[in-house]
Amino acid sequence: MNPEKRKKENPIVITLYIIFWSAILVMFGGLFVSHMDEYNALQAERTRVYSAIAEAQATAEQLEIQLTFFDSDAYMEYLARRRGMVRPNEIIFRNIVD
Repeated sequence: MNPEKRKKENPIVITLYIIFWSAILVMFGGLFVSHMDEYNALQAERTRVYSAIAEAQATAEQLEIQLTFFDSDAYMEYLARRRGMVRPNEIIFRNIVD
């Protein structure tokens, strides 16, 4: 286009145009920052939950090991012997010097 034929734009319109788009950018920038804060909070919560899950799994594994041990014949025999029980036909030796 020929520069002479080009219509000069009103400076007020240009200023309003710039203000409008600046306001839009500020608004979306604020939304972005707000969502980033929420995202970071959710990430921290997720990390905390995963850590709690790992701790609970470790506790469950320890409890499973204890349950297996306490349910074993060896532990039952240990408890019975502490209470003075013996197996049939078992010979008991006692120290009578004490």
